[in-house]
Amino acid sequence: MTRPSRPWTCADVRCAAALAILVAGMLRATPAAAQACCAGGALVSPVRLAPPEDYAIGLQTRARSAVGSFGGDGSFVPSSTGSAEQDLEQDLAASFRLTRRAQVGLVLPYLETHRIESGADDWGSGLGDLAINARYDFKLAAEMLTWPGFALLANVVLPTGKATGDGTNPASTDATGTGTFSVSLGVDLEKVHGPLYGALYAWLTYSGSRTVLPPGAMESLTTSFPLQATVLAVGGYVFENEAAAALYINFLERGDDTLNGMPQPGTVLRLTTLGATGLLPIAEDWRLSASVYSDVLLSSFGRNQQAGAGLTASLVRAWR
Repeated sequence: MTRPSRPWTCADVRCAAALAILVAGMLRATPAAAQACCAGGALVSPVRLAPPEDYAIGLQTRARSAVGSFGGDGSFVPSSTGSAEQDLEQDLAASFRLTRRAQVGLVLPYLETHRIESGADDWGSGLGDLAINARYDFKLAAEMLTWPGFALLANVVLPTGKATGDGTNPASTDATGTGTFSVSLGVDLEKVHGPLYGALYAWLTYSGSRTVLPPGAMESLTTSFPLQATVLAVGGYVFENEAAAALYINFLERGDDTLNGMPQPGTVLRLTTLGATGLLPIAEDWRLSASVYSDVLLSSFGRNQQAGAGLTASLVRAWR
């Protein structure tokens, strides 16, 4: 899942483990199909558990550099000379199995921001918003011969980070959270064919309203947000040595905000991100994954969002 203020990637989500290779006899599928299903799932979620696994712990590092921004009309404007922003994030993630088909997890991020603007050079850091996620697989992709596997997804983000305006420095580089909670509900469709793997994720996110009292103001301002829709499509290939690679596209959009009950035209959010990701088993219960990504730097592919590019790297240990 993705967080509204940092739509990475998925935002959503906010995000992020690894799946082991299934024993062919455990499921009604060919060995190649089972392999593609498991490695494919690991490409998407950094600590998603495979059926033989009981829990997993992972560390993920994410680096992102801003290269421009999208205006309210969708036009893309490159970053001006003398301004720059780099974001670093370290995530501690864990997943635990509740039943054969149900698992829960959490992601605790630590964020650092470096921003150069109007001659000021500022750093800031702190804990971000804690995310708690759940997954229930009605049918695994490797169990299905014709239809795709189907899973229900849920995610809750708690405002444990510091929001912009909550005692932050003038450049807001120590703003590490959205300032409000959010709840997401979605589905995951997965299909395998030999070594090929494909998945389609779709979810809706509801964010609570946010109230602030601007300096010197007599009246507080309450911003309400409409539902945000996110779609993530993944296509990958699993090699004989159990390594895997995939391409993905992530799209999110949210309608106009409401300020003190009044609609705010021109506040629509939109962002489209393309990426490539890979997975490499380095031991029986260890996985290493990495990805590179970039927002689509063309007008109309974003609105009211910062545009950037970056990379991630994850290391996960699972137990059976």
